[in-house]
Amino acid sequence: MRALLPFLALAVLATGAQAQSPSPSPARPPSFPTRDVVVSYRVLGNASPQTPREFTVAALAAEGRLRVESPSMPAWALADRRTGRTEMVMDSMRVVTPSPVRQDEAMRYLRMVESARLTGAGTATQAGHRCTNYRFDEGGQRGTACLTADGVLLRGVNERGEGLEATRVEYARQDPSRFRVPEGYRRVDLGDMGRSLGLGMPRH
Repeated sequence: MRALLPFLALAVLATGAQAQSPSPSPARPPSFPTRDVVVSYRVLGNASPQTPREFTVAALAAEGRLRVESPSMPAWALADRRTGRTEMVMDSMRVVTPSPVRQDEAMRYLRMVESARLTGAGTATQAGHRCTNYRFDEGGQRGTACLTADGVLLRGVNERGEGLEATRVEYARQDPSRFRVPEGYRRVDLGDMGRSLGLGMPRH
């Protein structure tokens, strides 16, 4: 599950970056999709065998929530951009657990992305939709992100060619119940469970 989180973070946070170009550039896109949308992505570049090669991100615009799932993963992720909380939901076990990413790591990544300098680099079309390319350079991290005018990330790659790109975009009203933890699910900390079994899992 851990391998899913970097791509989730990119989908959640990349559109929140501040465009700080010293020269005129395209208007800054919204910090979150302004319409309900479902985007299918594929992973680009080298990745570990545990990393999903394809996944889907659904956005509930009115509540700032994302649902991320992949057919190769046993759980789906629920992210609330307003609170910064991300949880993993395992329907087969009827449990929900905090994100395996340490909170200080998540906050450091968030600060990096939100302070990144973005420079407009023309427009492109991805998955049948127009987007604006922005070059980013922050803390030694460089790459390009292509964002739509309504805040949807269609492509994001670093200078090594690693990242993601949209393969399908569907604007459609989303059912808010899909962005809630189902009633009756137990909340567990898999880190505590692993440590109790002597697996040496890190604390959050």
